[in-house]
Amino acid sequence: MKEIRVNNIKVAVVNSWAEPLAVEQNIKGIASKLSYLSVIGVDYVLFPELSVSGYINNKNDLQIYAKQHEQVLEQLKGLSQKYALIFSVGLPMPLEGNWGIAQLTFYKGDIIHVHFKTHLSVHEQQVFNAGTTLQKFNVGQFFVGMQLCLESHYPELGIVYQQQGANILCFAFASPRETPQEKYERFLMMLQTRAYDNACFVLACNLTGKTPSGKDYSGVSMIISPRGKVLASHVGMQAGYCMADIDLSEIIAIKNSQMSNFPAYRKTNIKVKFKDA
Repeated sequence: MKEIRVNNIKVAVVNSWAEPLAVEQNIKGIASKLSYLSVIGVDYVLFPELSVSGYINNKNDLQIYAKQHEQVLEQLKGLSQKYALIFSVGLPMPLEGNWGIAQLTFYKGDIIHVHFKTHLSVHEQQVFNAGTTLQKFNVGQFFVGMQLCLESHYPELGIVYQQQGANILCFAFASPRETPQEKYERFLMMLQTRAYDNACFVLACNLTGKTPSGKDYSGVSMIISPRGKVLASHVGMQAGYCMADIDLSEIIAIKNSQMSNFPAYRKTNIKVKFKDA
């Protein structure tokens, strides 16, 4: 099994289809993508929020999923042992006597990182507990900060990760409605700014397709440079992916520039006084 490269890595972002509770089928789709992407030399793959379980938003479906949870983890560990890359997928995980919405990262048969969604929608709050911590993980010399769907609307989370030393921000979505082009344009408004302001690469992807309940997910995946430029993207209702080679030298160049290294000048404790007009 190859080792992950250090300063230059190939990343892929998958907008995958995931039917709620069709876990075996969802895992087969993930395995198919991993099989292909590992052959072409990808080092890290990001899948959408709840890409393993499908989007779960009620306690009955959660209880059904919980019965197969341990088996699901073993299957994912098996895929990680089989394919020589790091990958992150979404599924519920036990959290403080209940469950949380989690993004798990696997490598060489092990879970190397777990992120619990810290900001939940109104409906999610009725089913899940919220996470309370943000912790980066590494892929070679890159350090990754994970955010799930609603968390993308909180710029301060990206700042926290950047201050931890993250140079990749990952955004895994399960965002319904809108056309693929509308979804793409809305994501761009947020995510180009997150990349530019934090001098980080951004990887983002959404679930894809229509669920049996009739909920539509517009497929979008994108990779954005620390300068805010789109390096690769995929847009459409069909499952797909995009990929790019990213190099740490792009971030080093920004940090070596007095005019471009905005994170170095960011002071979150400045007190600003406002005067009446």
